[in-house]
Order: sequence, then C-alpha cells, then structure tokens
Amino acid sequence: GVGVHHAGVLPRYRRIVEQLFQDKLLSVCVCTETLAAGINLPARSVVLPTLLKGPPGKMKLIEPSSAHQMFGRAGRPQYDDQGFVFALPHEDDVKILRWQAKFDQIPADTKDAGLLKAKKQLKKKMPKRREGVQYWSAQQFAQLTQARPADLASRGALPWRLLAYMLDVSPEIELIRTLVDKRLLIGKDAERAQKQLNQMLITLWRAGYVELQPKPNLMDLNSPDDASQDAGEASREAPAPESPSPLTLDLGQRSGRDVAKPRSPSEAPPGAEPPAEGGVAAYQAEYAHPTPRLVHLLGLRGVHPLYGMFLMNHLGIADRAERIQAMESLLELPRSLGAPVRVPGHDELPPGPLATTRLDEQLLKLGLATADELVKPEGHDDGEKRSRWLDQAEPVYILTLAHKLLRLFEHDFPDVHDVRVWPVWVAGEVLEYGGDFNNYVTSKSLQKQEGMIFRHLLRLILLIDEFAQLGPPDIEMEDWQDDLGEIAEQLEFTCRNVDAAGTAQWLEEGKKQEEL
Repeated sequence: GVGVHHAGVLPRYRRIVEQLFQDKLLSVCVCTETLAAGINLPARSVVLPTLLKGPPGKMKLIEPSSAHQMFGRAGRPQYDDQGFVFALPHEDDVKILRWQAKFDQIPADTKDAGLLKAKKQLKKKMPKRREGVQYWSAQQFAQLTQARPADLASRGALPWRLLAYMLDVSPEIELIRTLVDKRLLIGKDAERAQKQLNQMLITLWRAGYVELQPKPNLMDLNSPDDASQDAGEASREAPAPESPSPLTLDLGQRSGRDVAKPRSPSEAPPGAEPPAEGGVAAYQAEYAHPTPRLVHLLGLRGVHPLYGMFLMNHLGIADRAERIQAMESLLELPRSLGAPVRVPGHDELPPGPLATTRLDEQLLKLGLATADELVKPEGHDDGEKRSRWLDQAEPVYILTLAHKLLRLFEHDFPDVHDVRVWPVWVAGEVLEYGGDFNNYVTSKSLQKQEGMIFRHLLRLILLIDEFAQLGPPDIEMEDWQDDLGEIAEQLEFTCRNVDAAGTAQWLEEGKKQEEL
C-alpha cells in the first residue's frame, strides 16, 4: 500500500491514488508539499524527509506557514483525536546517534580489557558530519512547531482583467482606489499600489481602452517618475466522471472581429491637455470611461489581457507553427523540463512569415535587436543558448519568436512589467508525432513529467478557444477560426486518448468558468 502523487503523474493515476488513500487501501502516500497544502487527503501521520529547502549549499529552513500547512494534514477528522508529525534526520546524524548509543553502552570507568579494546575501536570508527552538507537540528523543528501563524499579505498589482471588469461596471475610479486600500498591504506597499493603479489607468488610456477624466498631460507623463520605477521593482520581486461526455468548444462564436490596436507610447489620444508638473504620481483620474475596445480584455482569462490583445494584432500573418509557438509561450512550464521542450533552432524550425516579414524588420528599425540576434550565421550551430561568434566575450543568443514578440510589446507598453514568456515547443512537436502522446514523452524521456505535459496541452486548448473569440487583422475570420479549431481538435483528440474522463472534466470546468 504505497501511492505516489505529484504533478508529473497523469491525472487519472492521481485520481486513483487519491481514491485508494481515502478508502484506506493505501497506508502511505508519497507526495509533494503542494498536495499536502491543497488537496483534502487527511492522514494519521505526516512525515517530512527534511526541514530544509533550496539548492545545494543554499538550503534554508522551510517557512513556518508552509510547515503548518503540511503539519495540519496530520489527524483525520472523525477518526483521530490527535495527529503525528515526523521529520527524518539526515542519514549522517542517524549514524552518529547510533554510534553514540553503542559507545555509551560501555561504562566510562570500565577496566575490562575487552571492553577497553572495543571502546578504542569504536573511537576510530566514529562517524562525522561531512563538509559542504547542510543539516537541520531538533531546535529548528521546535522552532517551526512553536512559530506563530504567518501574516497574510497581498502579492502583485491589481490584476488587469479585474481592473477592466470594474471599469466596465462603473467608470468611477474612487471605487477601485477603495478596493486597493482594502488589500493586505502596509506602509510603502500600500502607497506603491496606488501609484501602480494610476500607471495602469494611464496605460489603458494610451492604448485606447478608456477615456480618462480629467485628461492626463501626455508630455509630463512620458517623463520618468517614481510610479513606473515602483512598478518595475514590484514586478521583479514579485471526483471524475466515469466516461467522457460530448464536448464542443465555442471557437470564436461569441464576439465580433474588431481588435484593439494599441497606440504607441508617445501618441496622445484626442483632446490631451498640455503638460503640467507632477507626473504619474501626482495625476489623479476621477473617471475612466470604457471604449468599445475594453470588452476584449474581459475575454482573455488565461493570459495577460494586454499582451494577449497585442498578439492578436500580429498572429494574422503568422503560419500555424508561429501561432502555436506564440500561444504556448504564454503557458508556464517548469524549467526543470529543460532541453526536451525547448524551441528548436532555425534548422529544425525555420522562421515563419511573422518573424521574417514583420518582427525582424521592426526590431531592427527600432533598435530593439541586432542582426546577430535574428539570423544564424552560415556554418555555425544555432539554438537559443549558443553563442553566435566564438571570439565574442559576451555570447549573443538567437531570439525565439516569443522573445521577439515580447521585446516589441515592451517597446509599445514600457510601463507594463508583469508579462513573462516561456518559449517551448511541446504542442507543435506532439502534432508532428501525429498526436501520439506516449511516443512523444517516451522519445523525449519525459515519462516522469508526463502529467505536466498533459496539463499543458489541456490549458492550450482552452487558450485557443479564447483567442478564437476575436479575429486578428490580415486574415478572414472564417480562416482564423478554422485553423485554430483544427489545432484544438487535434490536441483534444490526443488528450482524450490519454485520459478521456480527465480531459472532459478539465474542458467542462474551463467552459463553466468562461460562462461565469
């Protein structure tokens, strides 16, 4: 009775482990701290293999809040009146304690020749702690058990989609400021949050999503100020159905074709007043009236809405491989997956029309990239992390499509600091394998991470549905929906072959959230 439960296991196997454990058919469930903190699987005892966490040489004691979450799983309601928490000491400490117990059995004042000889031999074999290895102590365990509960604090800025939703309900800014004041922030963090709200409103105004009253002073807002600096600093800190049910994705049938095209940072909306002193920190908008474009931000739930709309304005001329690359880069995957999921070089995956006819030209023209970052030199290996020239002290990396798009976005939205991309080539390669999921994970040696790959594909299906709601320029709406619909259909077929019940449940829940 031992079950294994972690993110790399396919959902259907995780469900089996959860059910067997709840039915008391498994005595032990080996899991990650995520399970201990998030899924209701109470146990009589909780065993931690260590109290330290982090890279070798830099390990630290786990946070009391995390420890309390894991400790709290000990003790089953309605069955136990107490729970037990164990922490396993390092094997070196176990050897030392066992040696000490054996050594203490020999009386200190013994005069027996045999015992004295045995004591002398034991001293020669005395185990010691190794250099460079970090050990935890009983005092640290007591420190965790006696620690007071951690103070809760809000993280990050107000979500862009929540801001868009509130503005869609009411243009009154004071309501949003009140909401920001009620977040769990103190001191400078609370002050910074209000400055970030001002900057977000100005960004929406510059992009044409709202009309602010009173109108900002454009030239003064373009000057550097503490609000944009604060935003940059904060961003850096910062039961299953038995059988599948028929499921049809509403690919782009819920809204029209028009797409919001953001203005450049220096382009003023009509009626902007002349500059005045004060900058972003001093500017206080009273109302932000939504334009017809704002509704598009509400439809993008799984990605940064501003960046999602930015991509919509470029993916019309992209080929299928570029569209998959761009959308996959919005979905975070653990860096531990490494090279098997990395975007291949130009020899294996040549740049498409979006890169060659638009992005490369604009990046060069705006000085956002050098020619060395865009084109592989003849007779030289390429790859995202290979140096362009052997004699260069600083390596020059060939940019992936995702990085090219991000650089252009950061130029258009210099005050938006919370966009991240993860250039990977998973779904595209799964389709190259004919949708054979098992063949893909086997050939890439990703069997231990197949659960992460499976979840990535499901998230991509839902993301494709969001992008299909709006039609980008440079392509007919019908052609756009047909292409995305075919990609989603192939990926859904692949996922259903892996776990039909889990696929249906995931997509059904995603559809319900969309309706809400």
